Amino acid sequence: MQPRTPGGYVLVVEDPFICRFVGGILKRAGRLAFEAEHEQAVRMLRDADWVVSLLITNQPARFLEFADTVPLIYIAAFPDPALANRFRHCRMLCKPFLPAELIECAAELAPPEKPS
Repeated sequence: MQPRTPGGYVLVVEDPFICRFVGGILKRAGRLAFEAEHEQAVRMLRDADWVVSLLITNQPARFLEFADTVPLIYIAAFPDPALANRFRHCRMLCKPFLPAELIECAAELAPPEKPS
């Protein structure tokens, strides 16, 4: 069981290199990023003990069951706009992208918690 965090986790499901790259950017920006494989990510999204505030992946079709509940950043060289439109809250980033673009998308979809 994971401790609940007020702002929730940013869940990154990508190939290992991109996971480390994206996770590193988010962690340096003060976000709680968690890198996972597909099956682990689905378990986390279904588990009430995990608060996932944002999903980042290059395979959004694998997460359609969460399209109405979890904001998505869809990163791909050639993202499919029709697939992205199936998610209630989604931003697309074309590879390659700048770290600032990732941080901006994350802040728009899942604003970081302000310190109390």
